[in-house]
Amino acid sequence: MRRQIAGVCFAALVIGLTPSVATGATQAEGKEFFRGVVLASGESGTRTVFSTFIAADGVFTGAGRIVEVPNRPRDPDSVSRDDLVFREGTMHLINTNKSFNVSVNPRTCVVRITVRQTSVIRGGTGKFRHAVGHFTGGVHGRGVASRNRDGTCSQQGELLLEADTVFGSGTLSF
Repeated sequence: MRRQIAGVCFAALVIGLTPSVATGATQAEGKEFFRGVVLASGESGTRTVFSTFIAADGVFTGAGRIVEVPNRPRDPDSVSRDDLVFREGTMHLINTNKSFNVSVNPRTCVVRITVRQTSVIRGGTGKFRHAVGHFTGGVHGRGVASRNRDGTCSQQGELLLEADTVFGSGTLSF
């Protein structure tokens, strides 16, 4: 059932974003907008990403996927790293959380997460080897927490199911 729900969510996102993934601009510097989704499950006890999608529109227009990258040893807890992988190459994205809000419905264990971020693109591969970008955006997430033996929502461990929409706007040069 979860795979069906995730598949429907992913299909709806792809259909909704289709007009913004037309093939690319020739300009190498300008405004850029990103929208995407990350679907994950923590049912096994470990968070496992099973589907991602990213759409870019602006100086570069294309569709690809998001790959979560481990933080480096000196990264603060407020930082996360991702690679935005497109057919033309990969952009290295560094996100810094500015605010983080979580709410849990105690009856349903539905979790809502809102994160505001600033992000930078620092290099990459292929066409984006020398890419530089600055963005503001964030994450709107929903998930389902497991239940404790007493029926309350668990605040420990991974969410059973998680769907995050990500977005950002700013400038990009490559």
